Amino acid sequence: MCETPVAIRIDIDSARDIALAPELLDLFRLLDIKGTFFVTTGPDRLALNLFKHVANPQSYLKFIKSKPLRYRFQSLNGILRNVRVEEACPAALLRITNEGHELGLHGYDHYAWMNELPNMDETTIKARIGRGLEALTAASATNITGFASPGFTVTSALLRAIDSFSFNYSSDFKCSEPISPFYPKTGAETRHVLQVPVSMDSIGELRAKGVPEDEIKVRVRASADRWHSKRLPFVLYAHPSSEVGCYVDLFSSVLQDLNEDARFTFLTLAEIARRWKVRV
Repeated sequence: MCETPVAIRIDIDSARDIALAPELLDLFRLLDIKGTFFVTTGPDRLALNLFKHVANPQSYLKFIKSKPLRYRFQSLNGILRNVRVEEACPAALLRITNEGHELGLHGYDHYAWMNELPNMDETTIKARIGRGLEALTAASATNITGFASPGFTVTSALLRAIDSFSFNYSSDFKCSEPISPFYPKTGAETRHVLQVPVSMDSIGELRAKGVPEDEIKVRVRASADRWHSKRLPFVLYAHPSSEVGCYVDLFSSVLQDLNEDARFTFLTLAEIARRWKVRV
């Protein structure tokens, strides 16, 4: 790998995310870059997240900063509307694969995964992953070889469960310091599926923390420089409902800056995993 590989990972958590995917695909076509799309399967229960803020007044400000009205009628999913994420926009799934992007699995039932994974045993997790694979394969007619746990929630049971499937890699960790793709351990055992970690918070997360847009560009550049100095893959991630729905100009500018920097080359996570295995 002569240049430093950079990847953009797109998390599709809801029907709103997948509805905005075509706008993101248009941007990728304009920039001539390929991305990796991790799609949640099963019911979109976005509305249930609202109750977390009702129960915790201290989170009101964070909730307002997240611009909840960006979801419009999709905010009712899970209460008044029953929608399966992988079935919400078939044309978007078709475009993802037809235009050369990668499609991966982002779990099954995002809301339940985020709230229940710490208490799930390995058998339950395997069943959830298997159900998700079946749903996404049926909806996309694509062989799914990459996985990403919703919310970067990781347990030993999850890492053991992942080994039971034919994933070429997984992306379940977010690291603030440069780290190479790695094989995690559970106790004394080294797992068999390579982990390709995300390198920093998303633009939407940084904005929710109050970081100004100019500062975000500085942080992305500084992080990219640090990963480049180690010749390690630099992985950004985003959600269409946030980065496209709220901060598309900033998001576009960040991607364009990286794309125009001769030190970096955009790859999918699958390509990074494949090259890394050859390298090591």
